[in-house]
Order: sequence, then C-alpha cells, then structure tokens
Amino acid sequence: MKILKSFIVLLMVGFTMNAQDISSSEVPTAIQSHFNKAYKNATDIEWEKEMDHYQVEFEIDRMDYEVWYTSDGKQVKLEKELHLNELPTAIKSAIKKKYSDYSIDDCELREENGNVIYLLELEKWSDEIEVIYDANAKLLKEIK
Repeated sequence: MKILKSFIVLLMVGFTMNAQDISSSEVPTAIQSHFNKAYKNATDIEWEKEMDHYQVEFEIDRMDYEVWYTSDGKQVKLEKELHLNELPTAIKSAIKKKYSDYSIDDCELREENGNVIYLLELEKWSDEIEVIYDANAKLLKEIK
C-alpha cells in the first residue's frame, strides 16, 4: 500500500512539474490573437504552458473558463462554468425525470475534439451525485 501511495504522489508531482505559469508575453501571437477575439470580456487571465499546449484560465462575468491551445493557435479544449439557464432544456428535463429529488448545484460544459459533454453536480441534503451527459441529453456516467 505504501508503494502505491508513493507512486501516486510521484505521478502527481510529475504532472505538476510539466505545467508552468507563463506571462502573456510568452504566449505565441497566433494564440493571443485567437484568445482576444474569442474572449473579449475575459478577466483574471492566467496562462500556463504544459508540454506543447498552452492553457489559459480566466473569468467572464464571474464564471470560470479554461481553454487549451496548440502552439499554432488552434483551440483544442474548452471548459466553461454554466449558469443553470444556459443548460440545454433536454438535459434539465432528463435530470428532472431521473433525479427528481435532487437539485443542480454546479454545471460545466466541456468541448474537446468537437464533442460536447455536460458535467453536473447534483445534491439532495448531504447526498451528492456527479453526472455526465452528452449534447443529446444521454446519460454517459453517474458517480456517487
């Protein structure tokens, strides 16, 4: 068991060491250009370089975003915190049907390689469930 714990700690340290904070002046022009056009109202902008990708964390209207870019400026991943009213109606209906006793505590959109998924945290008193839906309101995973 000690070996497994040590391995996990080393693995986490290895991942952490690969990502490093960088200033916006160190971000390639193609990435800066795309970012500035796509996210004009971004605040609290923080850049990181991880291997051959650039990651930017920021806020728009107090909602959290994370975007990953290739070194040539192509956006490859997006994570966006959502307001409940931004959640597709079909997903809200699916949750109401399957989890009628639960309320939505947190919701996030993730887009990668053209695929969109929605991650939601549901709660009922002290009970929490995390669920993942695709864009067609199909339940992909439930984590209790």
